[in-house]
Amino acid sequence: MRIDAHVHGMDAVRDAEGRLQQPITSSWKTGAITPEERINEHKKRGIDRVVQLDPANVCAETKKLFGDFVIPVPMVRMHLTSPEEIDRILSDGAGGIKFIAPAYSYGDNRYLPLYEVINDHQALAVFHTGFLAHNFFDPGCALGGLDVVDITHMRAAALDRISRALPSLKMLIAHFGNPWWEECWKMIASLKNVYADFSGGTAITRSMKMWKDIFCPNGKLDANAVSKLCFGSDVDYFLPENCFGYTRYIEFYQRFFDELNVPRELQDKVNSENILRLTTKK
Repeated sequence: MRIDAHVHGMDAVRDAEGRLQQPITSSWKTGAITPEERINEHKKRGIDRVVQLDPANVCAETKKLFGDFVIPVPMVRMHLTSPEEIDRILSDGAGGIKFIAPAYSYGDNRYLPLYEVINDHQALAVFHTGFLAHNFFDPGCALGGLDVVDITHMRAAALDRISRALPSLKMLIAHFGNPWWEECWKMIASLKNVYADFSGGTAITRSMKMWKDIFCPNGKLDANAVSKLCFGSDVDYFLPENCFGYTRYIEFYQRFFDELNVPRELQDKVNSENILRLTTKK
């Protein structure tokens, strides 16, 4: 079983300068293939379910069409979101909340009330970390904030402060801290409820030697750190065609398992068990 912990399915129009603008809509277009047929195509390629990290309206539309194949973890605009809004989203059935492009560090006191609500729901907080592509989150763009994006506000190290304030909050570091790899490893190796994925276009292009140095120093597997990983791709599963970009992530994770001699039970945790537990509210 494999559950992709980081997927998208949203679309937006571009202005004359190429910047993405509101409204944000689902990328799924009704056509020659049905949602059921698309699900079967994904399952044949090894994906059983996905965690969608798009705005709430997009997640709701996809969930309605694709049912239990989708676990919604809606993305929120941190500068516009209130604890009450977080509570409403989670009460409506979301498995967690995705945070991205903050005006201040994720660990700033301003954001703690948002995390407290997630903790109360025993849901998952997903954090974009590191580099962020242009044209979507910059001022004047569809999900832009009030100021220019500062990627140092999205460092994995910020989760250390959140963990000290809320030690039972379930957290997932997206993109393994790109480019602060060692920093991300330290967070998942040291903090009980912090996990990470290799989603995005950069982590899987780094040399396997680097990953072996991090997770298998001197030939000894860091089983604790490996057990805190989740399979994730950061691709769109709901395009009319060419939506199978996750296959290269499957290949990367399997190569990681093989070269580090990761036991089967740890592979199962990474592939599905971790994210399923993290997004399941008790």
